[in-house]
Amino acid sequence: MKKQSLAILMMFGCLGVTSQARAAENTLSLSDIIPTAGSSASTVSGGILQLTNNNLADPTYQIGSAYSSKAVNFSNFNAAFSFQFSGANTKYSSTYSADGIVFVIKNADSKASGGAGGGLGYGTISTGNGKSYTGIPNSIGIEFDNWQNGEVSDPNKNHIGIDVNGSVKSLATANISPAFNGNGLWYAWVDYDGSNLSVSVSTTNSKPGTAMLSYEIGDLETYIGSPTGVIGFTGSTGLATQTQQVLSLNYTNNQIGVVPEPGMLALFGTGGLMAFGRKHMPRRRYIS
Repeated sequence: MKKQSLAILMMFGCLGVTSQARAAENTLSLSDIIPTAGSSASTVSGGILQLTNNNLADPTYQIGSAYSSKAVNFSNFNAAFSFQFSGANTKYSSTYSADGIVFVIKNADSKASGGAGGGLGYGTISTGNGKSYTGIPNSIGIEFDNWQNGEVSDPNKNHIGIDVNGSVKSLATANISPAFNGNGLWYAWVDYDGSNLSVSVSTTNSKPGTAMLSYEIGDLETYIGSPTGVIGFTGSTGLATQTQQVLSLNYTNNQIGVVPEPGMLALFGTGGLMAFGRKHMPRRRYIS
């Protein structure tokens, strides 16, 4: 009887853990990121994610977005990816390009993109083509911006920043040198420990020992409105343009253990009571 009771407890416990574990992924790679239909994003040779394309006949005011097809846990995580910006609109000069990309964590039900130009495909903005855009609600965005837009308080023409809820008026920023555009491959690291969000970049695949930008943002669920979300990238151009590509991604959630769902906990408890009851139930005596 003891062996049977233990088997019942283990069965119900495993049901609870398995149910929650399947609710969201803990690791993702670039192959899990799917371009949004109707945006300028596409997957090109070698599995590279291309958000905007400077080689199109009209490369201006593009908006590209792409997201994971599966939800992820973001209770605490490490994300590492590589990207590059190239090309420029010769109307300005070969040194001017815009606007940049955003690494996004968002509620799965939130819309896929925000504004063109200085909106970086993520944020609320009015652009030079006479259009106004609203940003992505219930989201966190890490921007890699190489154009200074004074209307959203950009600190300079090459910086990183932490954005929330579709606003590109960053909570915190850090100036970066050299320029993102035209300097080959860049590597980025975004880390979250359950309270602090940290960002670093480098032209080599060697993570800086100290974060270049760190902000105590608190619980991300208060912004996203859900314990899980989807991750991805947005990018945009304005009158100044560029080709924006993401070449690799490694996302890992570092949560320890998995908490069973409430319904499974109740079921688990029922199994325990059944086992307990059987163990302590008085034995019947039969008299012939």
